[in-house]
Amino acid sequence: MLAALSTGRAILIGIGAGLFVVVLGLAATVGLRRPRKAAGPDIPSGMRPGPSDADLEKPNLEKLLASGAVLTLFMAIWVPMIFLHEPATNKADTQDQIAASIERGRQTTLPGGEANPLGFNCVRCHGPGMAGGHNVFNGAVIVTPNITTVCGGAAYGHPLITNLQDVINTIAMGRTGTDMPSWSVRFAGAMDDQQINDLVNYVLSIQKEPLAKNICVNPAKT
Repeated sequence: MLAALSTGRAILIGIGAGLFVVVLGLAATVGLRRPRKAAGPDIPSGMRPGPSDADLEKPNLEKLLASGAVLTLFMAIWVPMIFLHEPATNKADTQDQIAASIERGRQTTLPGGEANPLGFNCVRCHGPGMAGGHNVFNGAVIVTPNITTVCGGAAYGHPLITNLQDVINTIAMGRTGTDMPSWSVRFAGAMDDQQINDLVNYVLSIQKEPLAKNICVNPAKT
């Protein structure tokens, strides 16, 4: 029994010794392969210099360069797209502005009041829709012109209208010796330039003569 125990212990001791030798050999091998640091001053870790500025700033620099590249690519695509789309955008904006101007001009021709502060009541003389009416001037009832054909010129009963400027001047300056007063503040009226422009745009929008005979947009060639 004692001999058996002694033999078992001997085997265990032998195995343990063998493992110790193997581990020791591996440690020695790893130690030999590890590069040895150059000998230097023994400086505590807390007093050793940190990474250089270049090492610290490199990640930020790379992020900035990447962001700049992405932004440049975005602008290279976005700017041409906006540029190509700009004419259509400008055209739509112009059409919207003209439509708004025409509507303001229409309101100008209607009676003024709390509901329509733009009104100058042009329809009182020129009739509903500016299609002509009657007025009292110097004690007599007179027929007022049909503004819906004013750009037809003499062919439509407006001999003093030869182009668009005549229409503008008539509204702004009026006509001396007639019941047509001046409406522009530049002369003797109360409308500013924007209101005159809105009224002219409205007048142009209600013309009923054929486009080919509209001397406001197709003035006679001289």
